[in-house]
This record gives sequence, structure tokens and C-alpha cells, in this order.
Amino acid sequence: MTTPATIGIDLGGTNVKTALIDANGSPLSRRVSQYDPAIGPDATVELIAAAVDEMRSERGDSVHLVGAGIGCPGPMDRAAGRVINAANLPGWHDVPIRDLLSRRLELPVAFDNDGNAAAFGEYWAGAGRGVQDVVMLTLGTGVGAGVILAGQLLHGHFDNAAELGHTIVVADGLACGCGQKGCLEQYSSASGVARRVASAIRSGSASTLAHLVERADANDAAAGVDATTVADGLAAAAIVDAAAVAEAVRAGDELCMRIWDEACMYLAIACVNIQHTLNPARVILGGGMAQSGALLLDPVRAHLAKQTWKLHNDQPEIVLAELGYDAGMIGAAGLAWRARGAAGG
Repeated sequence: MTTPATIGIDLGGTNVKTALIDANGSPLSRRVSQYDPAIGPDATVELIAAAVDEMRSERGDSVHLVGAGIGCPGPMDRAAGRVINAANLPGWHDVPIRDLLSRRLELPVAFDNDGNAAAFGEYWAGAGRGVQDVVMLTLGTGVGAGVILAGQLLHGHFDNAAELGHTIVVADGLACGCGQKGCLEQYSSASGVARRVASAIRSGSASTLAHLVERADANDAAAGVDATTVADGLAAAAIVDAAAVAEAVRAGDELCMRIWDEACMYLAIACVNIQHTLNPARVILGGGMAQSGALLLDPVRAHLAKQTWKLHNDQPEIVLAELGYDAGMIGAAGLAWRARGAAGG
């Protein structure tokens, strides 16, 4: 028996996740490809196509592909299927990624923001099931987001609604790759937490992770990279990552505890603002930071309780994502299914 499936593609800043997804939101095959977005759009499309070809061969005649969907970061022209300028995809300016993929895969391609795709995945097949008003925050290389109100993805006039990672939580704060200062993703993304810990250690703060920062800086020096730059923060985060910070928090590292708690506080502030502007039933936390479970969830909930108003009990339920790293792939595939009238939202 042949199973219809769509291709779900989650285009990140450091890897591309691709899967074949059935009409119930279940992955049939999947691939994760490490890459440098500087290779350019054409090479990235070939990387995706190679992953799809592998999965097609693996499944043989048991799967019939009926469409594809891709979630991409950054400002976009959704109607035209173009990435305009993504902070985490260097050199990607005005790229017609939807059409490039459609021609290469010979399939119709649904196209949306990566945060929207992850949010739709959780709404369709994960932690958002059963409610119609959901906000998803994906805490990874940046802070992706997606908003679903009355069962519909929120896009806005310029197709860039729900860029919640670039809401400002610290006036004149840390510089962000988007050109602003003080964005949420500089404080509460997985890489942002790692960068802040590494920066504090370089400035003389004691930490059990100091040896990892020294190793990262030695690698940078060998590559001729300035370890004090914002761009290089991602290189340090490859060694000093959020998982290492979380482990140090559990072990009682005071520096990591402080920066982790601040990340949770800023997330709670974002949730208060989300509460008052969008009033969702649930805010779902996903991405790398969410892998820490209660270590993230409990302090965010506690900070939310302290920060929010007391006039009315309309706080959203704060929950962890259920689909893990598959959310973006499943959501992108779900958007392809929705285009065929086979998925909710």
C-alpha cells in the first residue's frame, strides 16, 4: 500500500532538517544535514534535494510524495516565496527559495517563517492540540516564534508578524544581528545564553565552564577570528552551548545560575507582553533551551506570576513543546497538507 506524504523542511542557521510526513503528522523518514548557510541558496537546495532523494530511495514505492513545505528564518515576502534578509543566513538576500525548491523537487512547495512552521507543527500534532489560540517560542540559534489565533497563522500586513525574538526586552541592550539592540533572542535563545556566559567568563567571572571558553577561544585564535565580536559568539556556543550551561546550573555554578535565571526572566517578560497583546490559551516553549525541561519551565512560570497584572486571571498556560526538534519539519509538512485541504489551521 502506498502512503501519501509531504516533505517537511526546517531551514536553520546551522543545519537543515528534512522529513517525509504522513497526513497525521507522523514522520516516516528524516534527515539532518549540517551546513554553513554561506554556501548559498543553490547549494542549499541541492543539499535538501539529496536528503529527499535518500529518503525516497529508502522508502521505495511505499510513499507517494504530494507536496513539500519549508520554514525559513528572517523577513520574507510570503506571497512571492522569497527570503528577503535573514539575520542567521548570511548572504541570503531576496532569495526565491520556494520556486528554487519547487523546480528542483518537481512538487508544489508551501513557504512560511520557520517560527510559524514550528508553531503550526505543535498546533497540529503536538502541545497545541485542542486549543485555537497558541503562541510558540523556539529557543535555538535565535528565538523563532509563531502565532495562531482562532486556528489561523498570524502573518500581518508585511508577512512578518510574530517576530517575537526581535521584540526589545532591554533598552539599548546587547547588539543583535538584526540591527536592533536588546532583542529577546540575545538574552533567551540557546546561543544567546551561551554567548553571555562566555562573555562574562572572558571578563573575569569565575565559572566551571571557563576551560570550555578557553578551548573555544583557542580554536578561534587558530582560525584567526576575534573572540570578542558578536558574530563569533556562535563559534563559542559550538563548545559552550546551552546544554553545558544547564548542566552547570544544576551543579550550582553561580554565574550560569544568574544568566540562566535572567534568560527565564526575560522570557517571562515576553510572555506577559504576549498575554496582553494576543491573549493566547497557551505559550509553548521549544528549541534547544526547552530540552532542559523543568529547569526552564519552572522559573519562567514563577517570573510570569511575579510580573503579570493582578486585575484578571487571564495568564496563558506555559508548556513545553512535545515535538522537540521535529516541530519545524512537521509544521512545514503540515502547511503543505493544509494547502491540499488535509490539515487543520
